[in-house]
Amino acid sequence: MALWSVNYAFEIGFMDIEYKYLFARLEYIGIAFIPVAWFLFAAEYSGIARQFARKYEKVLYLVPTIAILLMLTNNIHGLHFGAYYLDYSEDFPLLILEHGPFFWIFYLYSFILLMLGFLFFFKQFVHLTAPYGTHAGIALTGASVPTFVNILHLADIGPFEFLDPTPFSLGISGLILYWGTIKHEFLNIIPVARENVIESMKDGYIVVDISNSIIDINKAALELAGKARKEVIGKNFDDIFGEEVDILGSAPEGNFDREISLKSGSELKFFTISISPLITRDDVEGKLVMIHDITEKYRYQEALKQANMKINLMSNITRHDILNQVNVLSGYSLLISEKLPPDVREDPRISKYLRNLNKGIDTIHSQIIFTKDYQELGIISPTWQTLYSIVKEAAFAFSGQGIKFSIENKGLEIYADPLLIKAFYNLFDNARSHGEHVSEINVSSHVAGESVVIEVKDNGIGVSPAMKELIFEKSVGKNTGLGLFLVKGILSITGMEIIETGVEREGSKFEIKVPPGNWRIVPVESKADHIEKEN
Repeated sequence: MALWSVNYAFEIGFMDIEYKYLFARLEYIGIAFIPVAWFLFAAEYSGIARQFARKYEKVLYLVPTIAILLMLTNNIHGLHFGAYYLDYSEDFPLLILEHGPFFWIFYLYSFILLMLGFLFFFKQFVHLTAPYGTHAGIALTGASVPTFVNILHLADIGPFEFLDPTPFSLGISGLILYWGTIKHEFLNIIPVARENVIESMKDGYIVVDISNSIIDINKAALELAGKARKEVIGKNFDDIFGEEVDILGSAPEGNFDREISLKSGSELKFFTISISPLITRDDVEGKLVMIHDITEKYRYQEALKQANMKINLMSNITRHDILNQVNVLSGYSLLISEKLPPDVREDPRISKYLRNLNKGIDTIHSQIIFTKDYQELGIISPTWQTLYSIVKEAAFAFSGQGIKFSIENKGLEIYADPLLIKAFYNLFDNARSHGEHVSEINVSSHVAGESVVIEVKDNGIGVSPAMKELIFEKSVGKNTGLGLFLVKGILSITGMEIIETGVEREGSKFEIKVPPGNWRIVPVESKADHIEKEN
């Protein structure tokens, strides 16, 4: 465009006919390549005929190259321009060129390439919404101005009969494209790496506009839909993927994820669909839909679930048999104690042996019961649970034991393992067993940065500094040493942490830190922030 404009300026400026003719021929170094460059740009940007353009790019430049060679040697053969002369009818002399046979061949070739480029962008402009449609419109407008005035010039219409306005109109095109670049970010989202990234992705990639019409899709998504690109572009997402994937209309604002299943032939496949809004200048212009195949992962999970079920079944059977034998041992121990003569039973050594035997039986029984609780960790997926309801239900087991519970109700929900209630039960049982004179237990929560901290406080004897970390280890404590170990395991499944921060002799205080994303506040029906219950 610059070569054309500069050389045409020299053609107009010089008065000598030979100089005018020289620069008229030099103009073609720029003129010849504009149609090909436009066609290649339109094909690459729109994606239409892209493979054809890349494959035959060198061939497309053949006619422009011949045109330049013929122009530079036109004095010998006159194939491009048959003759030339000066017209003095205007205020300054203008060079008049009589077109030769190759000129019309070259013009027809250029016209076809220009029109194809227009068609590529027009299809985008019609079918796509902003920002894609806007960008296509900018390209169409910028290229149509010089094309239109050039046609007027060749047709000898009006003031363009002698003066060619095409080089000057290229400046208008430049201004339009500059405005589009600044105002509408034209060319900023050209998929330069699309072939190497999006098309090679194993995940389905789909872009829909605000009316849920598909405006872009990659190969993986096309294979999932079982259709060709031309059957999909411009069509509604639900029409292509069916009602079973009808999620765009119900998807909330912002990012959204859901698992779906689709039947591919005779095989049932599983996917996760992620939907993200496409925002330009604070306006939602469409949505990006990513479809990730989790069929293999789902099968592994199912296989693992089946294996766990078999292991758990075997564990339950073994545990049942062991408990039966423990009960038998307990019964025999009682019978032995009853059958022994009074003088033998009261012997200090025999009494010690019987106490140790019963203690061993009780320990085995507690250990076996613990394995049942620990076995159930992570078996069922975590769920959202209302803290107030869980704590209240756990506290109910201590009714009639002289402990007053103060349970804060802020509508806090946490994402945790279904055994969460067991964790709070063990915390309360730990306070009752080790606090010695616990009469009050308080459960409250507060926000700390992006996390939430749940506090469980009592008025017992507290925990010594040396034991604050050890109490969560297995087999540490006065009894089985399994209660707080189980609590820590239940909480850790969803990333929660627990520490003891109380002051010795003033009571214990357990702090449970819930990570961001695993807690939320739901409005409570009651106006009360606090409910006390005497158990």
